[in-house]
Amino acid sequence: MGCSLRSILAHYLGVRHLRFSIMFESTQNILEKTEGYILNLPSDNKLWSLFTRYIVFPLKYLWLGLGEFLKPASLWAVIAFLLMIAVTMAKKNFGINHEYSFLMINFCIYFPMILVIFAVPSTYSYFGVSSAHVKKTTQIIEAEGIDSIDKVELLEENIEKIYDRVCSRVLFYKWLVGASWTLYVVVFNFELRFLMKSSGQSIKDAISENMLTFFLVLFSAIGALLLVVGYKKASDLLIKSIEFGCVEQKYKLLKMPNKQINKD
Repeated sequence: MGCSLRSILAHYLGVRHLRFSIMFESTQNILEKTEGYILNLPSDNKLWSLFTRYIVFPLKYLWLGLGEFLKPASLWAVIAFLLMIAVTMAKKNFGINHEYSFLMINFCIYFPMILVIFAVPSTYSYFGVSSAHVKKTTQIIEAEGIDSIDKVELLEENIEKIYDRVCSRVLFYKWLVGASWTLYVVVFNFELRFLMKSSGQSIKDAISENMLTFFLVLFSAIGALLLVVGYKKASDLLIKSIEFGCVEQKYKLLKMPNKQINKD
């Protein structure tokens, strides 16, 4: 009896381990295939996938994230440019006094900025995810055998853990950039004081001598911060595509009343 109980328990634990192992692998496959789709790069060939995942994917990933981050700025630039053209034509056709030129230029700059900053949620709240992303991600989820609500919820738990890891990495990068910039400012300050005391230079001369280095470090810090933000934007697009896909898959399962949706 005891031996039989132990064997039954061992079999049950083995099945449970297999189940969660398969879910882990399914999560990996869904993540990799969704990355490949979003970046428009193949992920099926293992050898090629290994090369692209570590060499090509990161570059396209950052480029994708930067594109998402700069979308509002691009929209502002387009609206401002069109307004500038309209204002220029209005000045020529209606003989508007040149005294109002400065006012009109400010209008062309700041009015589009207000439109972009206070855009309605329906234009920006989807993290860059499109219906095509959701449709393809849902197909990927279905192909991995995620065919019940229980399995979808397990997938969502795994994705949540992955997103937490991404956010902690982004936070570390932000702290690293901020700490590096702060350290440089402190060193720069001490360097100015040292030059002023040792060589008798004026503060103006000391700053002029180190201005090139200062701006190089400043632009490097801004560039690094832009890369971090771009990485976060791309990660949001990826993870939210899977999350929206999970919701879509649940919806499809709920529309199938004859299917046992709450069982694996």
